[in-house]
Amino acid sequence: MNVKTLISAICIILAICLAIYFWGEWEKARFDAELPTPPAAEEQPGGHWHGDEWHADDAHENDTGETELIPSVDWQQYTELPELVKPENLGELDPEDPVAKAWAKLDYIVDNPFAWGGNADPRTVSLVAQLMPPPDGIASEAHADEIDILLYRLAELRDPRSIETLFAYQGPLLVSAHIEEALVSMGPAIVPYLISALDEALKAREGYNSASISTIAGYLSYICTQHPKELEGVAEHIALPKLEQLLAAGFLDDYHGPRVKEAIDWLTIGPQR
Repeated sequence: MNVKTLISAICIILAICLAIYFWGEWEKARFDAELPTPPAAEEQPGGHWHGDEWHADDAHENDTGETELIPSVDWQQYTELPELVKPENLGELDPEDPVAKAWAKLDYIVDNPFAWGGNADPRTVSLVAQLMPPPDGIASEAHADEIDILLYRLAELRDPRSIETLFAYQGPLLVSAHIEEALVSMGPAIVPYLISALDEALKAREGYNSASISTIAGYLSYICTQHPKELEGVAEHIALPKLEQLLAAGFLDDYHGPRVKEAIDWLTIGPQR
């Protein structure tokens, strides 16, 4: 084989390879264009994304191919939006004041829990109804295994409407790590509930569990440093003052007090640490 023939063969092979590559890219682009577009965040509370179809909350196709109706449920019967203790002079502040902007951001999160994703799954309603309110002495309950199963299923859904329920079951359960993973994955959506829990702790003082406070502080330090833009000002003007008040109150024990102090350091230094 002479040089010209060799060069011609190489050129033909390269041309074939390029043609296959560009054909594959064109096919991929055409396939992606035909995929249904996931719903916008504001549309999610009205249904859920299931495979390649969007389902309204009042209907779901079951395994038989028939439509299974899901009865509408008053969501407020099972959960409430977090109650936030705001500064008394908040209404007097200029909207551009850093404190006012931080609270406005927190209010936005309360009103838009699906802005960071999350799955508005109709199964959430049923699971929350079975789990709330939590029974006393969960760890010693005869049906603890059933509770673990329900919590595992609820955590798997990654539905921001389950945040209050998942927080209520933080503790010595087999699924605690799975609950923690689910809460962290929801990002800023859990922050209003964390702030509300700090308000409850400030109100109860010694009557509030030290372990719960350090757990809340740990979540806050992680979420705020992982989402600095979405939560800009929230750590500095809302979370930190409340945590510092709790630490200064002096009722945290020798183990959980330092953990809260560490969370305060993280929030103070921010993502640069």
